[in-house]
Amino acid sequence: MPETESLPQQVKEQIESIGRADVVIGLPSFRTREDLSWASADGFVGLNVLIAYPSSGEVLEAGAFPSEHLVRYPISAPERYLSGPTGVYGTFQEILQIGQRVESKACCVWNSNPQGASMEIIEQMLRPVLDQGFDLVFPIYKEAKLGALVNSSIICPMTRALYGKQIHFPMAIDLGFSSSLVDRLLETDPRTRQPRSAQWIATEAICTGLPVCQVGLPMDTPRPPDSTDLSSILTIILGRLFADLERNTSYWQRSSGSELVPTFGTPGIREDDAIAPAELQRMIETFQLGYRNLAEIWGVALTPATLVGLKRLTNLAVSQFRMADDLWVRVVYDFALAHRQRAINREHLLRAMTPLYLAWVASYALEMKDASITDFQNRLERLALAYESQKPYLLSRWRWPDRFNP
Repeated sequence: MPETESLPQQVKEQIESIGRADVVIGLPSFRTREDLSWASADGFVGLNVLIAYPSSGEVLEAGAFPSEHLVRYPISAPERYLSGPTGVYGTFQEILQIGQRVESKACCVWNSNPQGASMEIIEQMLRPVLDQGFDLVFPIYKEAKLGALVNSSIICPMTRALYGKQIHFPMAIDLGFSSSLVDRLLETDPRTRQPRSAQWIATEAICTGLPVCQVGLPMDTPRPPDSTDLSSILTIILGRLFADLERNTSYWQRSSGSELVPTFGTPGIREDDAIAPAELQRMIETFQLGYRNLAEIWGVALTPATLVGLKRLTNLAVSQFRMADDLWVRVVYDFALAHRQRAINREHLLRAMTPLYLAWVASYALEMKDASITDFQNRLERLALAYESQKPYLLSRWRWPDRFNP
């Protein structure tokens, strides 16, 4: 077993006193004892369970939860969701190292609110690992027409188009791991000289050819803190997504089409409120203002044809405001290419995408105003297919960027 020297000696001593554990549950967002009110419930019958929680939370006395072992560990990386360049994945390191040391069969890192977890939910996440040999398990949170739109409009369909796997939440912050994937993620990547878990875990598993699956859970999509503004969310998430395109170019340039991944359970449906007309108006006005004020940045990132399509949008009334799928996909692909070319500061570039994203949200919300659940699912499927059909555009510009210069 590889040595995990980044764990402090006191943590290693805790682990040595425990010996082995079959299952490790990591709770980076743990704060108080109430976050573990569910831990003594029955679950994982016949298996030895270890719960790892951060030292930033309340100290729990030994034996607080008789059926589980507890390990308290210090966090060396930013622990808040989307809090820094490594984002939420910085919180995986110590938990995976603990799982490796106790030679666990499966490990779950639960980054959402711990009070939303339960032994039943954690077991749902890890049964495909324990019983069927999957290496990585993604959750499917409750679906909603206006929920998780960054994921629905960019992350999910772009991952599907480029990497060929139809994963609902490829950047989910709650994941289940096999022991073999834990070992791989803790290896040093020869290109970055960092543990692989500091990268985007989903694409690491996909590009390695490991079996992945997803599980429907009865919970809402986790939300970032209210203090995290939209531009910061886009900058961090898209920065990770676009950086992975560069890292995995040889893989996604060879892939074509997409396939379903095994799915267990049925995802729930959540009803959500429509966006108020005043809010839609504000989104469209933000886009119109961006067209006037961000011309220099957009001119670097977007092709002339894309800019012409956006100009037409600026002249539409709210009731008629619609952004075609092909236009939106080209916007996203153009920004991915500009991120690669480093023509301007990457943070400035990605922040300049906010008005364009708001334009897509306004268009989608107007179109889905009276849509049924089936209607919105079909709508997102059409968007995903547009990402797939436009992939040759991304490939051509990636390989021969000079052909598309104004």
